[in-house]
Amino acid sequence: MKRIFVLFISLFYITTVFAEDPFEIIRNFEKNNGIVPFSGIEVSILFDDPNFEKTSIARVYSNGNYLFRKDYLSPPFLLGRVVIANGKYQYDFDPKINVIRISPSSFIIRTKDEIERQIKLLRKNYIVTIENKEVFLGRKVYVILFVSKYTKKLISKMWIDSEKYISLRTDKYNSNGKIVGRTMFIEINFNPKFSENLFNLDFIRNKNTKIEESKLVEEKINNAKVPFELPLGYMLVKFYSIIEDTDKITYYYKYSDGVIDLSLFEGNIPIRPTGYPIIIDDTQVFFASNILWKSIVWKKDNKYYLLVGDIPDNYVETIFIKVMKELSIREVKKEPLEKAFIQK
Repeated sequence: MKRIFVLFISLFYITTVFAEDPFEIIRNFEKNNGIVPFSGIEVSILFDDPNFEKTSIARVYSNGNYLFRKDYLSPPFLLGRVVIANGKYQYDFDPKINVIRISPSSFIIRTKDEIERQIKLLRKNYIVTIENKEVFLGRKVYVILFVSKYTKKLISKMWIDSEKYISLRTDKYNSNGKIVGRTMFIEINFNPKFSENLFNLDFIRNKNTKIEESKLVEEKINNAKVPFELPLGYMLVKFYSIIEDTDKITYYYKYSDGVIDLSLFEGNIPIRPTGYPIIIDDTQVFFASNILWKSIVWKKDNKYYLLVGDIPDNYVETIFIKVMKELSIREVKKEPLEKAFIQK
């Protein structure tokens, strides 16, 4: 009897720990993104200026079938603006100037493989823990911490609903551990009553509405001729082309460490440098920095480059050298970037 009791307690403990595995919570969060209907009021705060926080408020809807809608309520210059997204594209309608902008969706819906890649990146680059369980907006939530294994700094903190696995609040920190952003619901309803007409694109059919389509086109990632991995655990996750004209092309490489993105742009269109000139590895670059990100602009072999992201101070040179080394190898092999677009 005693053995049975001990076995029962052990199984209960193991099941409880597994159910509260932070990576399992994140996996459920990713899986539920887009399939949980809700409506709520969302507040976004940017702490880029210590003397003036930038705040926006919007009413947000999800129909549970991968359709989202955001109606901006403030600040005044955003009032009336509507964004509708389907996980692939988003339609940003500005009624003040009667323009709709079509671009890749900012509401990210990941496939099963992409979710597992995300989990793999998090395991590799972050110490992910459940800080505690608490109540937020009257709902039980898990408070998840993401601490960089490289800098030992807190990078993100999420309040994930323990039933619906939707993030009710997310705090973002920079590489120095300072808070730079917060997105949170101040009201949430998981039993919403709204018409599906909310997600119609009627405004796009108005002949007086001007349509501006993004020139961003996603390409096959295996065709990218840049490093697939960078220091700090960054991995290339997206590859885009931006065609301004037949002879004016920029390529955009998006890296991720699981939480933070790093972007590399390469093209034949001059990039206006910001910041001040410095020398890194015998190359003159323009370096700029603020509380949100750092950027490096340089020119090589008639191409212009921009590297931008929240890179820790002591890793800026390391990442730049890695990129330059790969570009040099490409040149030695005589593999111009345009080759990436053969047999697409």
